[in-house]
Amino acid sequence: LKQKFYSFINILGLTVGLTCSTLIIMYINDELGYDRFHHDYEQVYRMGISGKLAGQTFDAVRACAPMAATIAEEFPEVESSIRLYMWEGTAIQYEDRAFAEKSFLLADSNFFDFFDFNLLEGDPTTALKGPNKLVLSESAAIKYFDWQGPGDNSPVGKIVYVGNGGKTVEVSGIVENSPENSHIPYDVILSLISYGDSKNQTWSSANYYTYFRLKPGASIEETQIKLDGLVDKYVSPEIEQFLQKSISQLREQGDYYSYFVQPLADIHLNSNYMGEFKPNGNITYLYIFGAVALIIILLASINFMNLSTARSAGRAKEVGIRKTVGASRSMLSNQFLVESVLYAIISVIPTIILVYLFLTPFNNVSGKNLSYDIFLQPWLYIGLFLLALIVGVFAGTYPAFYLTSFNPVDVLKGKVRTGMKGKGIRSILVVFQFSISIILIICTLIVYQQLQLMQNRNLGFDKENILVIDNARKLGNQAISFRDDLIKYDEVVNASISENVPPHIDNNTVFRPEGSEDDHLMFLYGADNNHLSTYGYELIEGRYFDEKYGNDSLSLILNETAMKAAEWKEIEGKRLKTYFDTEEGEMRNIIGVVRNFNFMSMKENIRPLVFSKSENGNFLSIRLSKGNVAEKVKFIESKWKEITDNAPFEYSFVDQEFDELFHTEKQLGTLAVIFTGLAIFVACLGLFGLATFMSEQRAKEIGIRKVMGSSSQKIVFLLTKEFTKLVLISFIIAVPCSYMAMDWWLTSFVFKIDIGIMAFIIGGAGALAVSWITVGFQSFRAANQNPVTSLRSE
Repeated sequence: LKQKFYSFINILGLTVGLTCSTLIIMYINDELGYDRFHHDYEQVYRMGISGKLAGQTFDAVRACAPMAATIAEEFPEVESSIRLYMWEGTAIQYEDRAFAEKSFLLADSNFFDFFDFNLLEGDPTTALKGPNKLVLSESAAIKYFDWQGPGDNSPVGKIVYVGNGGKTVEVSGIVENSPENSHIPYDVILSLISYGDSKNQTWSSANYYTYFRLKPGASIEETQIKLDGLVDKYVSPEIEQFLQKSISQLREQGDYYSYFVQPLADIHLNSNYMGEFKPNGNITYLYIFGAVALIIILLASINFMNLSTARSAGRAKEVGIRKTVGASRSMLSNQFLVESVLYAIISVIPTIILVYLFLTPFNNVSGKNLSYDIFLQPWLYIGLFLLALIVGVFAGTYPAFYLTSFNPVDVLKGKVRTGMKGKGIRSILVVFQFSISIILIICTLIVYQQLQLMQNRNLGFDKENILVIDNARKLGNQAISFRDDLIKYDEVVNASISENVPPHIDNNTVFRPEGSEDDHLMFLYGADNNHLSTYGYELIEGRYFDEKYGNDSLSLILNETAMKAAEWKEIEGKRLKTYFDTEEGEMRNIIGVVRNFNFMSMKENIRPLVFSKSENGNFLSIRLSKGNVAEKVKFIESKWKEITDNAPFEYSFVDQEFDELFHTEKQLGTLAVIFTGLAIFVACLGLFGLATFMSEQRAKEIGIRKVMGSSSQKIVFLLTKEFTKLVLISFIIAVPCSYMAMDWWLTSFVFKIDIGIMAFIIGGAGALAVSWITVGFQSFRAANQNPVTSLRSE
């Protein structure tokens, strides 16, 4: 109460630090909680395959159809196993309601026994047992049947139509919506046995997400060894028949094929392989956010230390008198520590209020759905109290040690000054604060530059204004005529049918150049004659598919990487042996080469790609003319409804799909800006307090200088000079630290910026400007005070 201004600065700084830390801890706790609600989750693993062929590596999170049953039968330590499959964009229709479900999951019959997803209606043991059984999520049940909850207008037993052929299936249950902290998304779940390919016994394919649960006490290391044995037992004979090479020959030339396992709880933060259900998180960013939380708490604590030691002369007589009348140093230390802890505990109250107020904006920025129910949990308040206790002790330890070190004789003789030792420590702490602030500014600028590169980089084609309908097979035999009719309208520049579209081209197979014994793994891109012009790919050699040259069904077009892999300089007379239509293989002519373009994430190198002629794909890409996009989408939807009898019109835009791939990085960038701003704010609070104190301590000096004719500008320069030196030292420390941190972060990107000097200049200049404004404001006030005020008592 005696030092209201300094108390306000301390409490505000600690409040900001505790608020940021609490929100970040909630975020980290949510990320770490993914998939941990399943029973015995520590014993559950997902399988994947890892391989290399002719220099091309692949890591995918799916396995073959027979894998789940095989490990359950042949591995005694495996308690149970299950397969999942995703039919993205499959349509469901009930009466006049029809929608394309983005997360259409197929699952084995033991789905509700293996995972702890809560079935609200239906029998968990039979809901997916047998063909043509469909379980709806809560949201899907509301969408199709206006379901209001268990026992109300139950859709169980109703018949709906699935897929382009209108297959009839029975609704057998209602399940809670897929939890936010689950890596497995679903809107609806169909019994996997309904899918004919589920009985496929091919081991060299990889289409099914396969999970297994180990018995208690079983070793995953022993299971991994047995999985390696399955390669020789089942996969090797197929590879030898397929490639005319044994698995041992492939290994001799540096190639391999193996299985790997992932603990269920590790998938969300440690898995970004080919074929993931959705983009996962990144544990590296949790370390970054945790470090930011710690940094902001440190900055707030440093403010407390600096202001406490700076005001030491004001409390020196108090310490001297207390020591004289018998107080021990430990008693005094405890008193100062209690004061420090009290500041931190007082800060808890506004922290809780701010966390409550900012939880929704934080959710919007971070992409989370953190619930307000957390405010009903006792651990929140216990945790905040403990955090405040730790911060209070940490922040108060040095001031308590420093303030109780005074000799009472010297104090009472008036010999105690603020001291060079205290000043030196304060300078070190200010340098630390501004080093951290400059590092955060520089890192934030570089993250922003990388995000701009990812958003604006030339992908090798024009990704803007391409609308994609992902259930084009619903058009049946009218697909081509519908495509051609659309092109006639002014709203449409071009349209194309394909089997897949960027950035989700993930179907790969083996190719062998004619006359070579080397096999190459290349991605397969089935598309029609219009595809090149619709997407704007650049043809650099030969021609594209064209009706005037015949049907081109046995023709292929390569990208530059595929040409390089085949070690060809030109395409004339070149042929590739393909295996995607026949097991024996088929020779196909190479008719053109397309310039490289990104068809996957920009974190990936551009892989070998092969175009094949196809007009039976499920994707209809429509390049819209420039102008009002909403009106054009509405126009295309009306044409779609006319020809499909009100089939669901589900669409996406290619540019948005690419943006989604680095959604996590965008969130990181936004949060980095916010937390950097808050860190600088906390640092400036301390600087403002020190500048205020310094002005008070030197008030008489300033008054004398003004009386002697010194100008306000000279006085302001005198007062800011010391802090300017500290900021410059901070800049020298921050440059190498921020460079190493960003150089490490950028290694995860294939396409990345070069770290230029401008970010460092802006970071240093920004910190200097902020310090000048902070200190200069208070210095200017002090310099313009009437000298009579400070000298009238002399």
